[in-house]
Amino acid sequence: MTRAVVGFEQSRTPPEILRVATALRGWLRTPQDTELSRAFAAWIRQMAGRMGPEGVVQVLGETLEEATMTLVERVAQWPEQWRREGMAEGRREGIARERALLRRLAAVRFGDTTGNQLGLLLADIDDADHLAAVEELIVSVGNGPDLIDGVGELLRQSP
Repeated sequence: MTRAVVGFEQSRTPPEILRVATALRGWLRTPQDTELSRAFAAWIRQMAGRMGPEGVVQVLGETLEEATMTLVERVAQWPEQWRREGMAEGRREGIARERALLRRLAAVRFGDTTGNQLGLLLADIDDADHLAAVEELIVSVGNGPDLIDGVGELLRQSP
């Protein structure tokens, strides 16, 4: 049992937790081990909650066997979920950078007042096509008021 406690404490990844849990299941086979098995299952749930994707509650089961088997299934799904979350976060960051760039371009071309107005108009826009249309307006219109009017019209036409 001491080896299991040390193993869990040193586990830094889900596969390490699985190795320790699998070994522990081999050691805790008798009905007298039921409560100890449940305690280890609770510990596994707690560790998996810290290692899993952010905001995902880990429901792994009450017994050591249930927790281990469910963790095996969940761990297989985590890389895809992390990839999707990373892509979404990267997209949000990219859109925010694009909005900031457009605001700066408008400020350089038409002055800070126009840049600030554009920044306010674009604050909630997260559609790349809309931002591309704003970029085209920045380079094609002749003055700041025309830019702001054009962006306003673009946003009114949006679904």
